[in-house]
Amino acid sequence: MTSSAPATSFRGLPPAVWLRAHPLVADALLALALLALVVGVRHDEGHVPDEITRMAVVLGGAVLVVRRRYPVAVWAVTLGLAVLGLISAQGTTPVVLPLMVGLYTLASLRPRRVGVLAAGLTAAVLVVTVVLALGSAWASPEPWAALAWSGMPAAIGDAVRSQRAIVAAAQERAIRAEDTREEEAQRRVAEERLRIARELHDVVAHHIAVITVQAGVASHLLDSDAAQARESLDHVRSAGQTVLREMSTILGVLRESPDEDRRPAPGLAGVDELVVDARHAGLAVTLRVSGTPSDLAPVVDLAAHRLVQESLSNARKHGSGSAVLSVAHTAELVTIDVTNPVRADQPVSTPGYGLVGMQERVSTAGGLLTFGPAQDGTFRVHAELPAAPDHERTAS
Repeated sequence: MTSSAPATSFRGLPPAVWLRAHPLVADALLALALLALVVGVRHDEGHVPDEITRMAVVLGGAVLVVRRRYPVAVWAVTLGLAVLGLISAQGTTPVVLPLMVGLYTLASLRPRRVGVLAAGLTAAVLVVTVVLALGSAWASPEPWAALAWSGMPAAIGDAVRSQRAIVAAAQERAIRAEDTREEEAQRRVAEERLRIARELHDVVAHHIAVITVQAGVASHLLDSDAAQARESLDHVRSAGQTVLREMSTILGVLRESPDEDRRPAPGLAGVDELVVDARHAGLAVTLRVSGTPSDLAPVVDLAAHRLVQESLSNARKHGSGSAVLSVAHTAELVTIDVTNPVRADQPVSTPGYGLVGMQERVSTAGGLLTFGPAQDGTFRVHAELPAAPDHERTAS
């Protein structure tokens, strides 16, 4: 018995993941398959489409390539082509299949009211076309078929849109709940450490007072009563040892876990690992690095790493499956750009706490961060961080 490895595509990604990261390619393949199906069905039925019907079929399939980016425009074009094909063929024609795909896309990517309106307009136009232009009776099967062509893809698209919204809301709630649990645990740990540190502080303060008093007694009795002075100095030594032990305990309580202590702070050197993790999570990341990396100040290096981490996480959660990460090194600056296409069902609103936190971190490191939607329909995060180490910036 032999087992075969799963099929992979470019960059080692499964074909389904790769196609989700390249929607234009997926839509082009869909358009070609639909075009072949339409033409094949017409010839199998013994009909040779005329020039107008053939043009409507070709254009209807071609516009599906951009159906995700322009769903309303694609629906309007396929509706007009479907009407043209129905009139030209004087009967039902598979040219309505691109219309059904376009209507499904619009209903799945736009709010429900838009999908309902589009479905109503589609039904009205198709029913009028088959009744008035083709002479079908109102009670004949053709008007009912026109209603089915309109209602079925709109209903399926609305169901897909609702499912996406439910999944996104569940994921967001899970993330918020996890963050809340972690914050609560960290808050309790911090409060407990503070309580213990205060108690130890009181103990240390007491022994410091003992040292001060006993040292004064020893100084006073050093000439008149050497034995008593020696006993006071023994108390000073004992109290000093106790203080050292308590100080060591305080440092151990306030310090993070041993593993975190020994772990070096992450920086830009770990960008490759972040990219690999993002790809394993289903995000097709294109990494572009230019210039020669330099030794960055720790706060700058950490800020750059966290910025890339947060941006790729946002691209995976809110984007359409792909992102481009560019890191440019110069003598003065490190420039980081992260761009990703935004899903139509994820409109850009007010920035979340993650981006606001990154803006504060970059500002603390002496850099500048901007983010927001671009004119080409992508979301862009742009950061400029100082490349000179701390001592060089201070000297300059």
